[in-house]
Amino acid sequence: MEFFIIADSHTYLAFALAGVPGGQAETPDQARALLHLALEEPGIGLVLITERLAEEIREEVDALRWEGGQTLVVEIPDLTGPLSRKETLLDRVRALMGLPT
Repeated sequence: MEFFIIADSHTYLAFALAGVPGGQAETPDQARALLHLALEEPGIGLVLITERLAEEIREEVDALRWEGGQTLVVEIPDLTGPLSRKETLLDRVRALMGLPT
């Protein structure tokens, strides 16, 4: 199983220096294109995407999680740190079911 990173230029550089393939994205369109590229690559089992970029393409990221394919998408903080409290996919499911979050 191989990793693939989608991040801003500084976070991408940190992972690239460790040998993790991927790409840098500064816009939602770039992030979306890299995500589709990662999904088409055979052997990619884990896509790491920064929280800020994932927020910008939330529909695609959540759709991949719901589909439950062979590639796991995990959101990570960028070099500036984690986003403040944000609603997770689990929080949304609980809200839809009327459960406390």
